[in-house]
Amino acid sequence: MNKIHLFLLTTGFLTAFALHSKAQPDPSIYTSWENGFTTSLKNTLDMALPPFGPYSDRYNGISHIPAKNNGFRFDVIVQPSFYMRNITPLANVKRESGYHPWESTPDLSFFSYRYQLEWKDRVYCDVSFNKVDDQTRLIRAEFVNNTENNRSLALNIFNTIVFPFEKRIRAILPQNAVWQKAADYKSFREKTYSWNYNLVYDGQLRGQVKDELAVSGNAIIAGANNTVIDYLRLINNGRLRKGTLLLRYKKLAEGNTTIQVNLNNELANTVDLGSEREFALAKIPLNKIPDGEVTLSLKFLNGSAVRLEGFTLINEEDAAKVTFTEDKLNYISKRIKAGLPNAIILKYDDINEYYGLIWSDLSAEKRELFDSNADKAIAVFNNLVRSGNKPSETVRIKGNNEGWFFNIFSAPIIVKPHETATGYAYLVCGTDENEVTEKLNDLNTRWPQAESIYHRQRVKSKESNINPTGETYRFSQQLMKATALTNLIYPSFAQNQFIKHTTPGKRWSSLYTWDSGFIGLGFSALNLGRALESLNAYTMDSTRQSAFLEHGTPLPTQAYLFNEIWNKSQNLEYLKYFYPRLKRYYNYLSGAESSPTRKLKSNLIATWDIFYNSGGWDDYSPQVYVHQKKLESTVAPTINTAHQIRFAKFLKMAAWQLGRNEDIKKYDEEIIKYTKALQQLAWDETSGYYGYVQHDKSGNALGILRHLSGKNFNMGLDGCSPLLAGICNEDQTRKIVDHLFTKGELWSVHGITAIDQSAPYYDKDGYWNGRVWMPHQWFFWKTMLDLNEPDKAIQIAKTALEVWKRETEDTYNCWENFSVETGNGGGWHQFGALSSPVLNWYEALYKAGTVTHGFDVWPISEKFSAFNDEFNGKFKLFGSSSKLKSTLLICLDQKNAYEAFCNGEKVQLKKIHEGLYSVALTAIDNDDNIADLSIVKKK
Repeated sequence: MNKIHLFLLTTGFLTAFALHSKAQPDPSIYTSWENGFTTSLKNTLDMALPPFGPYSDRYNGISHIPAKNNGFRFDVIVQPSFYMRNITPLANVKRESGYHPWESTPDLSFFSYRYQLEWKDRVYCDVSFNKVDDQTRLIRAEFVNNTENNRSLALNIFNTIVFPFEKRIRAILPQNAVWQKAADYKSFREKTYSWNYNLVYDGQLRGQVKDELAVSGNAIIAGANNTVIDYLRLINNGRLRKGTLLLRYKKLAEGNTTIQVNLNNELANTVDLGSEREFALAKIPLNKIPDGEVTLSLKFLNGSAVRLEGFTLINEEDAAKVTFTEDKLNYISKRIKAGLPNAIILKYDDINEYYGLIWSDLSAEKRELFDSNADKAIAVFNNLVRSGNKPSETVRIKGNNEGWFFNIFSAPIIVKPHETATGYAYLVCGTDENEVTEKLNDLNTRWPQAESIYHRQRVKSKESNINPTGETYRFSQQLMKATALTNLIYPSFAQNQFIKHTTPGKRWSSLYTWDSGFIGLGFSALNLGRALESLNAYTMDSTRQSAFLEHGTPLPTQAYLFNEIWNKSQNLEYLKYFYPRLKRYYNYLSGAESSPTRKLKSNLIATWDIFYNSGGWDDYSPQVYVHQKKLESTVAPTINTAHQIRFAKFLKMAAWQLGRNEDIKKYDEEIIKYTKALQQLAWDETSGYYGYVQHDKSGNALGILRHLSGKNFNMGLDGCSPLLAGICNEDQTRKIVDHLFTKGELWSVHGITAIDQSAPYYDKDGYWNGRVWMPHQWFFWKTMLDLNEPDKAIQIAKTALEVWKRETEDTYNCWENFSVETGNGGGWHQFGALSSPVLNWYEALYKAGTVTHGFDVWPISEKFSAFNDEFNGKFKLFGSSSKLKSTLLICLDQKNAYEAFCNGEKVQLKKIHEGLYSVALTAIDNDDNIADLSIVKKK
């Protein structure tokens, strides 16, 4: 999508500045990828999801994102509870509070939660949000009483506005003047490049920081490194000869700061900024302003850093008119009658849209809460009971006056033993009061249709093509699917725009690089469109400042997501769009673009400068030791180099498909270089693990980092990581596989641990150390197929699915990790992200129409029959041998018996369980190493 140029009138000037598009991907990516589908992915990090969704970072329910997309959010909180009891906390997304994600469709046309009022399922309420049309959602709340006694229950629906800031500063300007924020620059350059010059944290722009005392809510830091900032053209249609440039700034350190202003690359003025530590205005006279197009550049010649917030260019005599004020935030909406006793229209000053709400319970009480904390307000006993007012009257509940909620209170709802009671409400959004009023009046006649809307949307959330053998895991997978699909936040702010974003769990509202790679991998088992937009958000084209979107561990999980989407799509437009992005990502990790990863002369990669965590494992023993002893500049882990080798192999495969032979040569050279470094410097024959490698201050390798006991300090998954890179010889492979699958070492009855249990630094009570996590198991699961060890791959997958089933069914929670000692789940209770591989394992083993292979297999084409009872595929096998072999898992409709043919010859098709088979894929003995596979029903 082309950049949008806005021409804004100032006194004597038109200003033009470029904004990144605020568009989002086209929702069609969730259903089909037609020619040109990647066009809508350009210039956005946003998602294709609708404005209605579970986007709140406060309380559970449904939110609406206004079309202006300026960070504001309208929240509707739905809370079932007991009547006249305060034992049920408001469903807070940042703590365990009695509700569970239950079902969801990928496009959010349906999603639901179960609220446990009496554990376990004795008394509960299922709340769902159902698409009616683009402007309307149906809210359905079904109470269920499975006890032998009556239950008196209640339903609260709260409505409120959420601001993207706690303070708002407004510029008061002369007529037609425009305040331009400093971050809307064309380019930002510095004399010397720091390591993060091309990897700005959290997807921000260079120099950009959040600042609520800035007019736009953010500013840029400049000046300490001879910064040059260019802004797009100003058009001097008013033929202004003399003007004043007003810069709003504050100093961040002692010392002078000199700034040079250039117009059309000609010096216009040079000034020294004052020493103010709070925001102040610098008045810079500009004479001889050229006619027509004018380019503005700000060059910081020397001195200390400043925080630059924004500027305006005006007539000199108008400079005194420019002031700044803090606006009071108005949380309270206008309440507009809709002509119905059971409906209301809300209009907030800061949102263009009108919101309408209509509810089915004509006796429900209308209330207003003048408080920022609805949970605290309704916990007061007097607020737990009806006021006795008429339904036409509105009850006012006093609080701290720092927020406002409109509240519908439906109570008491009497539910008899083993019966249910269902209530409904419709939420409407529109740009016109009359439009919303008409819609509410129409919906008031359609209550009998509400149940059919619910059933029509809910059925879309059910997984199809699951073989009967997989039914035992369906419920635990349903909960994981719902959790992964609804772990959403708005607003996140990246690349100068507000976006929707999938988070590992709602206690974390920030972006996460390695977690999001696994989120995308999980989505690849649910909906390729959701996987696609995740990959798009974290990879950057050459026009962006950053090589990729970085937050947290820089392990390149997006490379595996890139590969997996190809495996499932074989779509050339996809490959052509993403290949340059992944290549840039790879090059940065290999030391390009001022990257700090290749400081050591050993050719081992270390990412400590980017983030403290090398493999996502916070308390991984040697990693903790490195930081405790401040050895980051001289010690390299194994895992970063191992994954870089696999990354290179993925790109080599893609380059082969795209015919980029020069790139293939480069990848081959780097694979050899990194492999040599690991094999010569990191392998420890005694322990059978690769080690962290110590270096001297000049970057020369010294030897393996050892524990005080003398043992290799890397007896864990990092020490096994070269196996997934495919570089181990036969003896190394045997030893590492033995470690992975020997009980009491890395294997436990609950899966693979992070640290070898026989190591002297193993800790059963750690966070990663002593726990079983899913993500690294996924890497080794795929690797087992490369090694022609399908039984071991199945062992990993089935063990994980059993652990997940047991713990999820027991608690209804989706856990981060599991204790080696007890098997119990722990960590965050609504976790997607690193637990997402359970979705991939379920699909691979039980969903008919799924083919799974290792990392060394590149699918050229794959096709199942309409009933998933036949398969044809063509594959290229990569490796060093002219005749290669790799194992595929293929899941077919389990009602039939099958036979397989590879390159025209019948081969063994080994049944693992009903519907799931393994088959050895052997390449034709030629330069291309191509294998043709067909599977047909036995006659």
